[in-house]
Amino acid sequence: MRTGKEYLESLRDGRKVYVGGELIEDVTTHPKTCGYAQAIAEYYDLHLDPEHQDITTFIDENGKRQSMHWFLPRSKEDAVRRRKYAEFLFRHFKGGIFTRPPAGMNVVMFTQVDDQKPWAENSRFTGPRRDLTGNIQRQWEEVTSKDLAISPMFVDVQYDRGRDDALADTPMLSIVEENDEGIVVRGWKAIGTSLPFVNNLLIGNLWRPGQTPEQTIYAMVPVATAGVTVVARESRAQPDADPYDRPLATIGDELDGMVYFDDVLIPWPQVQHIGNPDHSKWYPQRQFDWVHLETQIRQCIHAELMVGLALLITQSLGTSTQPVVQAQLAELIRFRETCRAFMLAAEETGFGTPGGLFKPNNIYIDFGRAHYLENQHDMVNTLIDFCGRGVVIQPTKRELDDPYIGPKLEQALRGSEISARDRIKIFRQISERFLTEWGTRHEMFEKFNGTPLYLINKLTLQRTEYQVDGPLTQLARDVLDFGDTAELGKRAQEAEKASHYASVRFQPEYARGQDVHEGYIGHQTQEEAGSRP
Repeated sequence: MRTGKEYLESLRDGRKVYVGGELIEDVTTHPKTCGYAQAIAEYYDLHLDPEHQDITTFIDENGKRQSMHWFLPRSKEDAVRRRKYAEFLFRHFKGGIFTRPPAGMNVVMFTQVDDQKPWAENSRFTGPRRDLTGNIQRQWEEVTSKDLAISPMFVDVQYDRGRDDALADTPMLSIVEENDEGIVVRGWKAIGTSLPFVNNLLIGNLWRPGQTPEQTIYAMVPVATAGVTVVARESRAQPDADPYDRPLATIGDELDGMVYFDDVLIPWPQVQHIGNPDHSKWYPQRQFDWVHLETQIRQCIHAELMVGLALLITQSLGTSTQPVVQAQLAELIRFRETCRAFMLAAEETGFGTPGGLFKPNNIYIDFGRAHYLENQHDMVNTLIDFCGRGVVIQPTKRELDDPYIGPKLEQALRGSEISARDRIKIFRQISERFLTEWGTRHEMFEKFNGTPLYLINKLTLQRTEYQVDGPLTQLARDVLDFGDTAELGKRAQEAEKASHYASVRFQPEYARGQDVHEGYIGHQTQEEAGSRP
């Protein structure tokens, strides 16, 4: 495990980073970037604190203590342990204000490490075949032994989706040459999180119609590689503000961004897979099941924080006993408990993957994320409604400290058994999270993180168990006394095969093994789930 100081030093590697149009010489010291760099340094040091080592670290098979962000769960108990670790991190960092700390990005490698064979075997080459066997394992050993931070970049630039062949015309990352050293690539990857603050980019694809073999690239690339340029969005950080007035923006901004590859050589040992669009159709989305699990945990913490803020603000305003307010508080509490129920259900109905990992049930992960996205906006509106004008009319710390007006403000704004300063802290927290440009970016990220709501719902109908000829219709067929349903099933399968996003039943076996297994309806015992191969 490395220290925060070692982490910061690793960012001073000559990387080329633009933030809001400005070329940043040192991301660890520049006002636009230093806050988040320092926050992740604190993240690394947190893992070294003996007080927290039982929850933030584990002992690996070699007897070495490692950060929990590398912990591969192999049982339900392991999955619970990872969840408690993630909860600890999100609570520590102000209730999950950082959407993608290293723990939420390193997991994108879990599926690759779990089942490495398909990545090398299914690659296609324009020249001589290259042996990629063992690359993923070597990369995993490198990032874990050096405790590196990685960021996945799988999304490509926007294009004309009205044409199936339009993707080939985009400036997305493509192979322009294969040689004995490796592949030379040119073009853009469209989005990644925390790009200025990681050591390596894990580039890949999520399949789109019209994707070409030259555009199908999976590799591990250090940010400081010659020809790599990070273009991050404008920073919303406010490093010079008073933390009382800007309790979150003063900490930093994790900065999403794009990356341009200008004829970058990626050596063969860094390559995981190339040239096979069919592979990217089936497998890489399963990598993000693990990211979505971390997202679901964070959303549960967000919901918990909203409930806590609502209880505190209504108590401080003396409105908590009003029947209408109590009904609204109950809705907020139900929102939190429902989010948590989906998370626990995912753990309880998890299953074994081909490589022996215990994977929480991705159906309940998707259902939980959908529930959060469908209801979060209404819950935030309720929370803001509780605040009334206090959420927009807040004296600054400078005014509260003023010898003349400060005491008068404190007298006017004190609440029920709470000082004016503490009550304003509640207003400030709510305002910063949900009404500022800094906070709006976080809400936007949640809406489109990994997969937007419509696609989460679409993924549900891709599962075998929810098809018309699947096990979920068996009871209805029995009640209706349907006889031979072979023709119905045949027509349904033909329709699915014609779709760009075919059902899970038509995937290769290795990809199906990363999903909830066929026949799952939602009532297996833990023993049944864990005993599958």
